[in-house]
Amino acid sequence: MQTKILHKIILIIAALSILAASCGSRSDIPVPDPQISAYWWKTSWNPDSTEVDFINQLQIKKIYLRFFDVAPDGNSNVPKPKATIQFQQPIIQGIKIIPTIFITESCMALDIDKLPKMLAYRVLQMCETNDIKGVDEIQIDCDWKQSSQEKYFQFLDDIRKILKDKNIRLSATIRFHQLRMTPPRVDYGVLMAYNTGNISHPPTCNPVLSFRHAEPYLKLLKDYDLPLCAAYPNFSYQLLYNDNQLRAILYNEDIADSTKYRHTNDNEYESTTSRLIVNTPEPGSSLTQIKYGDKLLIYKAEYDEISTTKRTIDHLRPSMKVQSIIYDINSRNINNLTKEQYEKILHH
Repeated sequence: MQTKILHKIILIIAALSILAASCGSRSDIPVPDPQISAYWWKTSWNPDSTEVDFINQLQIKKIYLRFFDVAPDGNSNVPKPKATIQFQQPIIQGIKIIPTIFITESCMALDIDKLPKMLAYRVLQMCETNDIKGVDEIQIDCDWKQSSQEKYFQFLDDIRKILKDKNIRLSATIRFHQLRMTPPRVDYGVLMAYNTGNISHPPTCNPVLSFRHAEPYLKLLKDYDLPLCAAYPNFSYQLLYNDNQLRAILYNEDIADSTKYRHTNDNEYESTTSRLIVNTPEPGSSLTQIKYGDKLLIYKAEYDEISTTKRTIDHLRPSMKVQSIIYDINSRNINNLTKEQYEKILHH
């Protein structure tokens, strides 16, 4: 009799253990289909020789490709696609494409009931038109906040339901401050391990990535109930200040031109002229006024900060080792790190 009771107890304990495991945290689950990966964030797909060499030399097999942004339309105040990517070359053979959509957080204050269906079908139509095959995932990028979380999560639920019927996964970006909030209901997240400083005023440390600023958030990783990988930066900032207030982010200024800038200290330069410049990440017509005496601060991704951050992340969440992502493929940024440093970031 006692043997039968003991046997039942053992069976109950085993069943409870299985149930606990099935209902447990997803923090130790790796992301699906891990590959050597990078983001492409330009508004045209037209990689130059430097970018093609970067892809080939590092054996990048997956590219998170920004398809378009979604922002409120200035006239109707309805969320609409903007800055749609132009495909000027075929996709490189052997590269898996993850269509990625950036949605401004301000859209969450509008009527977005029709947005999930519109976005899903727009992405699929773009893939068909541009002969992008084998798409089994779409990623949403949004810097949501506590006030917009409920509506954003409902949007993700709606678009995920549409994609699930087509056997397409849904992933989402996760910023450091969002680790304090409930995880989104997606298949996995990408922790954007950069932009750690407020640039409204001259930063006190590197705003591209500072481990000191990231560390308090990294402690939350163990309990964050969502499969994750991380994206690490290779980009740089040219930040223009007047009277310690940010006036513009510059993109193509030649700081070595002594007729325009005076090097005053470490990463700091001072404008010696007043002028109007064309200022866009890519060829365009956006103009920025630079005044005599404006301060230009230069920051770039530093390998030591990346390495320390990655080492800490991999220690706290070993499942994140399976895939790291570089942000982003851009000939303007590629030489900020060496090939050996990229390999250490990407190849575990």
